[in-house]
Amino acid sequence: MTIKQNKNLKKSFRADCVQCGYCCQKRPCAFGEWDAEKNQCKFLTDDMKCSIYDWILKQPGNEINPAFGAGCCSALFNEQREKKIRELNV
Repeated sequence: MTIKQNKNLKKSFRADCVQCGYCCQKRPCAFGEWDAEKNQCKFLTDDMKCSIYDWILKQPGNEINPAFGAGCCSALFNEQREKKIRELNV
């Protein structure tokens, strides 16, 4: 297997991001801030979106942190993600 084929194989196993907000409730990215009262990033909206998304895209380093669109690294047993997928499929 070539390196290129191996990269494609890894990519095929990645779970797509569905914007469930799970990662933002675990810890903020380098641009976020923790809200101890809500136990999540203070920029996470009620509909589980990043309220500073457009601003982050203009910042140096946004390509790697946060990893918008890079895929979900917590796809297994993630009830928030499963709920969002059910909502999207309705």
